[in-house]
Order: sequence, then structure tokens, then C-alpha cells
Amino acid sequence: FLVTAAMAAGATHLHAESKSVIQVRLTIPSKAEGPQMPADFVGLSYEVQQLVDPSFFSSKNTGLINAFREITAHGVLRLGGNTSEFGYWKSTPDSPEPAHPTIREVVGEPKAHYYPVTAEAVRNLAEFLKATGWTCLYGIGMGTNTPERAAEEAAFVADALGGSLQYFQIGNEADLFDRHLRDPKTWSAKTYLQEWLAMARAITARVPSAKFGMPDVASRVEWLTDIAALWPSIENPPHVTTLTHHYYFGGPATNPEVNIPNLLMPATMAKVQKTADTATAAANKMGARVRMTEGNTCYRGGKPGVSDVLAAALWAADYSLLLASNNYSGVNQATHGQANGVV
Repeated sequence: FLVTAAMAAGATHLHAESKSVIQVRLTIPSKAEGPQMPADFVGLSYEVQQLVDPSFFSSKNTGLINAFREITAHGVLRLGGNTSEFGYWKSTPDSPEPAHPTIREVVGEPKAHYYPVTAEAVRNLAEFLKATGWTCLYGIGMGTNTPERAAEEAAFVADALGGSLQYFQIGNEADLFDRHLRDPKTWSAKTYLQEWLAMARAITARVPSAKFGMPDVASRVEWLTDIAALWPSIENPPHVTTLTHHYYFGGPATNPEVNIPNLLMPATMAKVQKTADTATAAANKMGARVRMTEGNTCYRGGKPGVSDVLAAALWAADYSLLLASNNYSGVNQATHGQANGVV
């Protein structure tokens, strides 16, 4: 990236000064210093609901397999999103749909549209991962799920995906549950952690080698600080390898503040650095890494003229490199219906 940028700048300068002989030299130290960027730093984020179509993530979808390979040979596919809270595990074609809780309908939040995640879809996902060389962060719903169903799904997923499974994520953007899925008077990082532990321990009982990423917050990065402070008091905690959070510059598309000048302002990256400082401090206390598991320029579909132009790609590179310099394990750019100029 640096070499290409330097060559482009040099070529532009040479063209402007065509009557002069100018030499441009870029020296990169042979010994790297500071954080190391993992080979699987780059990733994509899809909704769990994509599994409703078992043919999408499958070995037969050669077009998508080739696209993934062109992005990177060792990427990370994250399955999660708001729809993950309404998926339910359907182990066999005859498995009945479970009873679902009543939730509040709130403008701007997804409606309660329930759908099955099937064994066929997971088996096809395993073949897709093998074909691409990618690994997976597998999201299991918390909002309308039970520990028993979560454990049953996790056991099947772990067996099917094998070494292609990096870790489980339980719940998506739980810091927003107080809007429609939980009581806003009592919901907090502490009550979330209590529910998370019940599900994680149920999963670990079925899959003793299970690893986890959490809490996958939308914006309240201070939850990572709260959880890190509570972690030493947990007896025999589940194996958490990664603290996770999301990041969107803004949204939705109708928001006039979502524009290129604001996207590229130095203050925008200053806020990103502040989030990274908070997240990495919490992760260090827990002996974990940090990963940005879902994010992009504009949520709820992207914004034409912002998300699908060169400036968005440059921003994405700048954003990703900033997180890499903060020792993040990687980033997962959101792809669920987004108008992305970053892939």
C-alpha cells in the first residue's frame, strides 16, 4: 500500500516536472517495529440471516468463492448482525419452531421476523470456508434465545466447521437491547454479562474447547471497560480470546452529516483512536485481543456518493491501518446490503 502510494505520488510529480530529471526513493525498514498485522486481519461481516439460503455460502457458489480469494487468501467471515437475534436452530427438517418471546416494536429497530438456521446451511458453510481458506466468527443469538438451544447449535457448528471456526459470538449489539429486547431500567453491561455467562457456560459444557469473542457492542465501548473490571470476579470464566465492537461513521443515508468532508476530517480519526485506546486497555486487562467485527461508512445500506466512491476506500484503508497500529486482530467490513466502496 505504501509503495504503491509513493509510486503514484512520484509519477504525478515527475509528470509535472517533465523537463527535469528527478529521482524518488522510498526506504522501508527491513525490521518491523511495533504491532504485527495478522495474515487474517481482513474480514467481511454478513447477517446470520444469509444462512436462510443454504446455497449462498456453499462450495457450489464459485463466483463468491473466487471473490473471497481475490480479497485475501486468509480472511475472516463474521456472521452476526441484528437479524441474528431472531434466528433459531433447526437441527432437522422435522424440528418444531420454538416459542418466541414478545418484544417491543421500535422505529429503527428490526421487527421480530423469525427464521431457521438449518444443519444443511451450516454444513454448506463448512465447505465454503474450506474452499476459500477463510475462517469464521459464528454468531449465536441472545435476544430471543435460550442457553439450551444455543448450546445445541454451537455443538453442531463446532463439529461441522472444525478448524475453520475461530470463536463464537453470543449476541449482537447487546448494548442496544434496552431499546426493544430488554428492560431499559435494568439492562447494563453487568446484567448482559450475567446472561452471556449462562449461555457461554452452556456452550462450554457441550463444547469444552469453545472460544468466544464479546461483547460485540454497537457504540458503547465503555462496556468493554466495565466487563474487564468485572472479569476477575468470575470463577472459571469461559475462554474469551477477543473483545469485539462495531464502528460506523454515521447513518442512516438520510443523515446530511454523513458526507465525504466529515468522513475525512482529522477529528473523525481522533474519535477512532479514542475508541481504540479504551478497547485495547480493557483487552489487555483480560489478556485478549480486540477486533472490529462490523462497520463501515454508513449503516442501514450505505449512502450513494459516500459509501461507493474512492474516498470511502481511502478512508477504509486509513481506518484499518490505524486499528492495526493499535494491535487489533482485524476488521470486518459490513456487507449486508451496504453500498461499499471498500472491498
